[in-house]
Amino acid sequence: MSESSWPLGTRLPFPAPAAGERPLSPRLLAAAEPILQVAGIGAWHYNASGQLWWSAETRAIHDVPPDFVPALDTAVDFYIPEHRPIIRAAVAAALQDGTAWDLELCIRRADGEPRYVRARGRLADSGKARTTSLIGTFEDITARHEAAARAARELDLRSRTETLLRDVITGIPAALSVYDRDERLILVNESYRDILPGNRQYMVMGERLADIITRKVLANHYVPEVRADDPPEVRRAWVSDYLRRHRAKGYNRVFHLRDDKFMQASTAISESGNIVSIRTDVTPLMRAERELRRRAEEDALTRLANREVLMQQLGGLPDIGPSGLLVLFDVDFFKAVNDSLGHAAGDMLLRLVGRRLKRSLRPGDVAARLSGDEFALIVHGVSTPAEVQAFANRLLARLRRPMRLGANRYAPSFSVGIAPFPAKGCGPRELLGNADAALLDAKRQGRARHVLFGAELANRVMRRTRLADALRQAISGRQLVAALQPQQRLADGSVMGFEALARWHHEGEWVPPAEFVPLAEDVGLAQPLGAQVMEAALAGFAAMLAAGLEPGHLAVNVSTAQLLADDFLDTVKRSLARHGVPASRLEIEVTETVLLDRSIARIGHTLESLRAMGCTLAMDDFGTGYASLSHLTTFTVDRIKIDRSFTRAIDSDGEHGLIARTLIGLGRGLGLEVIAEGVESESQRRFLIVHGCTAVQGYLFARPMLAEEALPWLAQQQRQKRAPAGHRRLRGVLGG
Repeated sequence: MSESSWPLGTRLPFPAPAAGERPLSPRLLAAAEPILQVAGIGAWHYNASGQLWWSAETRAIHDVPPDFVPALDTAVDFYIPEHRPIIRAAVAAALQDGTAWDLELCIRRADGEPRYVRARGRLADSGKARTTSLIGTFEDITARHEAAARAARELDLRSRTETLLRDVITGIPAALSVYDRDERLILVNESYRDILPGNRQYMVMGERLADIITRKVLANHYVPEVRADDPPEVRRAWVSDYLRRHRAKGYNRVFHLRDDKFMQASTAISESGNIVSIRTDVTPLMRAERELRRRAEEDALTRLANREVLMQQLGGLPDIGPSGLLVLFDVDFFKAVNDSLGHAAGDMLLRLVGRRLKRSLRPGDVAARLSGDEFALIVHGVSTPAEVQAFANRLLARLRRPMRLGANRYAPSFSVGIAPFPAKGCGPRELLGNADAALLDAKRQGRARHVLFGAELANRVMRRTRLADALRQAISGRQLVAALQPQQRLADGSVMGFEALARWHHEGEWVPPAEFVPLAEDVGLAQPLGAQVMEAALAGFAAMLAAGLEPGHLAVNVSTAQLLADDFLDTVKRSLARHGVPASRLEIEVTETVLLDRSIARIGHTLESLRAMGCTLAMDDFGTGYASLSHLTTFTVDRIKIDRSFTRAIDSDGEHGLIARTLIGLGRGLGLEVIAEGVESESQRRFLIVHGCTAVQGYLFARPMLAEEALPWLAQQQRQKRAPAGHRRLRGVLGG
């Protein structure tokens, strides 16, 4: 930089040297250099002749070699562009009126590295008059500058964190109180007053927890657990036990308060010893759980008991005791009612049947709707053939009475199968099988009649025995295969994944899964059956991946027996490795009843291990069992699957899919994906889209198909997805 670029004119305004002035020599500056260097400070000198001298430390700060010859313009050019005018003005002011400068600026060294420096300068003082020389020091303050910047950032972060913490404490929808390590109250948030208005007066800052609890006991706050008029030793023991539980790590308890309110109490102890106590109003959740449990035991359409309750009742029947009947019946030609009069009329028929059954029940009897148009009764105190005949006639006479279905008058017909109990060697499933065999025989005889299970129908039980033997051989011979049913993501219509379904071809026909899967569970074949189905499904799934397709995930339902098997995790790992399928592609489905097994801790460990492997978890048939909502937090799942019975209810009158809508809302509220099973109509699909369901599975999208059929099906789906819209329209016009 030339002198003419300085602010004060074309030349630097060095005053004329005073008479006899002795200029400050570089030799004197060099003599002082070691002292400055010890302090990490560089020195410099500039005279009116344009000579600029830098000390060794100044050169080191600029990262220039010893033979570098500094000049005023090159020295200024080391400063970053925005700081050059500042240093120019400082030099000019010093020469103009003797103003010294002390600045913190930024330079860019010869190697390009930015450094923060403290640059100081002034006119050299000869002691007689103002000199023509400038002297100064140069100090690298980068470390101090960065430390100050870090401190400023930390201070800002601390300030923002404290603000955020205050906002969280204020906004948290729970009653929050904190006690220090001496158990003195140090914080209560505003929500405490709203959630526990009767407690606020006892929450005095600085008070000890024991004193607060004691005053609340004397105010009868904990009735009925302890009362103010209890003996002092009883009150002291209760307070002592309360404090013990309150101090325990992981304390968590739900209190049922007055006015049918529920409060969840939990505590946590920080590393510093503070006790954080949280009281959360869980009334809506507990009421929803109670309602869901009621609905889980009740058929939504008819308000009768469901299959699970019926099986529980059958399981409680004594092997030796009073005689009775298990009655199984369904509506003849019910499909025709739906097809001709509509599903609304069909649902009305089922509700009226349920109503008539309730009116015919005696104390101790049980009526249940099993599925579709199938109903069951447990009737006690009927044993002789004459009593059975009289009962069946009365039942059919009551059920057959004409009913009005909307604008239509309809006289229903029923087929009835009856199985007497107790029956030697018959458990609940066998008894239900006997009644079902009688029902099927009533249909074969022309419907509109009842059949009593006896020796004539015992052959059906024998078939079941033979079928169990055949199933055992089929599993041993690896004859079971897997069908794959696609799951469609509602957001874009893409394939989200496939569910593996067990299939068995025996003696020239496909045995219904509803027949051989429960049979496998009853005879101890659930574990090998499940392993074989998973193996077959993974083989088909791997083929899709190898073909360059995107099949999403593979959902495989596992039984309690599989989850309790010692080698289950190893079996899954080996199968995944054998087929080259990543664990993240495998989804393990469990039903709610699995979570109710007495070995729940062991099952939970297995599920967590599967998640650790990378597998996802789904709860199948959600809402149909007895599992508590708390299982959704105790066992982390990624998806819930709405049972097809709730999907069917979407098209019904009355509540219009209330349970499906509730379950979707529950799943979304818990951050879970929701898949609806058994979607068979466009109206169901639209309903599920409107209410935020994630995906669907059912005949509306695709039927289950064998692996060799699923691969070309998926390829076709994805080709259509990739094809331009115009090509898809043309292909549709041409029938392609």
